[in-house]
Amino acid sequence: MAAKTLYRDENRIFAELLRDLRREAKLTQVEISQRLSRAQTFASEAERGLRKLDVVQVRDWCQVCGVALVDVVAEFERRLKDPAYKEPREQDGRRRGG
Repeated sequence: MAAKTLYRDENRIFAELLRDLRREAKLTQVEISQRLSRAQTFASEAERGLRKLDVVQVRDWCQVCGVALVDVVAEFERRLKDPAYKEPREQDGRRRGG
């Protein structure tokens, strides 16, 4: 039986991508949450991989960050293949233990 997606590496990689998109847009969690009409915890939980977003919510996140959903999906697929993303990264982007 496959592991729940919440505990798979793909979920963590996607959550890190959401965080990176927000930071590249120079938005705080509070700002993106306000623009999405959500509580700040929404962004925090999404970026930590604790909250699953549906495709409409991901599209909204992308629009707030000024990026196309198709480009984000392509970047997600690229990161899945890149060994550099196999290990979790710290909040500031550094590799853990490095």
